[in-house]
Amino acid sequence: MQQEQTNWAIDVMLENLRNLAENIYALKSLKFQAIKEAFYFHYENCQNYRNYCDISGFSPDELNFFEDLSKIPLLPLNVFKAYKVLSVDESEITMISKSSGTSQKFSIVYRDEITLRRLEKGLFYVLDQLVSGFNKGYVAMLIPPPDESDTWMVQILSRVFPKYFEDEDYFIKGGELDFKGFLQRLMDPGTPRPRHLFGPPFVLLKIAEIMKKRGIALQLDEGSIVSTGGGWKMYEGNKIDQKDFRQMISGVFGVPVENVRDGLNCTEINTWMIDCRCFYKHIPPWLHVTIRDPENPEKEVPHGEEGLIAYLDPLSNSYPAFVLTDDIGRLAVAEDQKCSCGMSGPCLHSEIRRASGAESKGCALKLSQYLSIEGNGRA
Repeated sequence: MQQEQTNWAIDVMLENLRNLAENIYALKSLKFQAIKEAFYFHYENCQNYRNYCDISGFSPDELNFFEDLSKIPLLPLNVFKAYKVLSVDESEITMISKSSGTSQKFSIVYRDEITLRRLEKGLFYVLDQLVSGFNKGYVAMLIPPPDESDTWMVQILSRVFPKYFEDEDYFIKGGELDFKGFLQRLMDPGTPRPRHLFGPPFVLLKIAEIMKKRGIALQLDEGSIVSTGGGWKMYEGNKIDQKDFRQMISGVFGVPVENVRDGLNCTEINTWMIDCRCFYKHIPPWLHVTIRDPENPEKEVPHGEEGLIAYLDPLSNSYPAFVLTDDIGRLAVAEDQKCSCGMSGPCLHSEIRRASGAESKGCALKLSQYLSIEGNGRA
């Protein structure tokens, strides 16, 4: 049986996030310690990762200062498609997550209960930043229920949202949008307030088109958030302009433009980076994001320059979540700076795209393949 390692820096950090929220230097110190401990653990317990580090010429005794984090060997996403990456016995795994691309090659990530409990605590903190002091209220889930989808987004939100919000419903079932049920639930005076919406951009756009066509406009509540989970290239093969999207959603649902937010996640890490009201993606205090030179991924680019996004995630106990993605982005706010929204950094700029030649992949793609909402949905 697993024993929770509550004396580890990551667990101390998760228990004290609210007290440390504006103490940039204390958080930076704890982040370094948490990632250092995670690296030691995975180096000792994941033989494949240890071999990879040895081949890369990196050993634990080189990890002494915050700046040394950039030396930690990163696993390209293809590793999770080709190998079983584990730091614990497979009998301890309680969730297996998949993310597919157009080639149908799956990234497979194995999570144990320690990883999932840490993930929940971290996501509760992220959600607190999103709803920012209002009642937690109700969330309309414009995704399939967990018994109909194995995407990472569905898996984790179906686990976390019921523990956080007062109530929630799923409005994608059997591959179809239940537009009538969605509208009735939002208009029901008994639905907890504020009313939030969550779904991929292409689903929200389809709903907005239906509502505009029928002359329906809603006025949601003070504190209502409409949140997407990525997938900005999945709508009819064209990239969606995020500013136009926010304006349309704001008009149809009666929420301020700044309350239409996007979230960034990938299957291989254990958190969610959500837009602030200034539309920068805030990186949670435990997660280290580093931007790498596409021509030489071992090298970091200067602050503010574009490159491949890499993550060092100490929440993971069951596998080394030190990941080099095929996303291109840049840091907008540095580790020791404050965002224009008033919260501490660091932050990613909202404009993120696939590296040239990278396949389109992720939860939004899988959901778009699953859903059949070309018509008006069930009404």
